[in-house]
Amino acid sequence: MTRAAAILAALLLLALPAAASADVDPASDVLLFQNAFFPRVNPPSDALKNELTGLTKQANDQGYNLKVAVIGARLDLGGAPQLYRHPDQYAKFLGTELRSATGLVQPLIVVMKGGIGTYGMGDEAVSLKQLEVPDKATSEQLTQIAIDATKNVSAAAGHPLKAVSTKAIEKKSNNSSGGAPLIAFMIPVALLLVLGFVLWFRRKTQAGEPAP
Repeated sequence: MTRAAAILAALLLLALPAAASADVDPASDVLLFQNAFFPRVNPPSDALKNELTGLTKQANDQGYNLKVAVIGARLDLGGAPQLYRHPDQYAKFLGTELRSATGLVQPLIVVMKGGIGTYGMGDEAVSLKQLEVPDKATSEQLTQIAIDATKNVSAAAGHPLKAVSTKAIEKKSNNSSGGAPLIAFMIPVALLLVLGFVLWFRRKTQAGEPAP
């Protein structure tokens, strides 16, 4: 193996964890770029997704940097399936992941079978006590509860939200019901391609061969 190939192999091993981490906790990857995460299995209707997306955008526009994760199944937890039906524990786990990535403590709501969990909130969290999650809640029901929770905590924090039309909202990029954003996978690959070309070009130059 040439020295250039060895370097490329080492770089590949270093880059793989960055791409693979996207599946460890799907919600933490999505919420770095969006304000709401939705179930990947049996996702809710577009109307409900659009409503929650619109409400969280309003809250963030007002300076209340709220994130909301709707968890419909163990699959949505990626590498942490043991936290399913444990909303408080998962909210702490997810909130810590986001804080590690951004350096910020952002208010977070987690809705799943088992209840509602929060992270990074003050007294506004008390407004969620009146909400209950049915034991066999569907993705539709979980998302509706997340909508109500978003309205409650935002109002309690001094940021009342206006009603959002359930008509389709134009989306420019990734659908949040999917996995991690494409950029999480493409950046390491692009870096490897660039580094590979640089090493190849340098080897050609040192060997005295004309570059194409």
